[in-house]
Amino acid sequence: MIARPEIDHASYQARCRRMSDAELLFTVADCRESLAAFPDCDKAGHYQDEIHYAAAELARRARGGKRRRPTVDQIAAAAAAAAWDLAEGLDD
Repeated sequence: MIARPEIDHASYQARCRRMSDAELLFTVADCRESLAAFPDCDKAGHYQDEIHYAAAELARRARGGKRRRPTVDQIAAAAAAAAWDLAEGLDD
């Protein structure tokens, strides 16, 4: 039996709260890239969890920290704004 890597869900959610928008976006992109390249790897579930928690934190921020379900447009706007901020920071 192959042991699958486990994620400590509570601590990872807390970690996401401390990450910048750029770090969260990078995490989502990196995990998606890893899953696309190796969809059946041992860490696939771990990568999916990371994507979920990073995207959930971005959505929470888009709602101003309120606990309600965001619309797709709100999530897209938050991701676009964070990507724009990241791109502007690269010009420095």
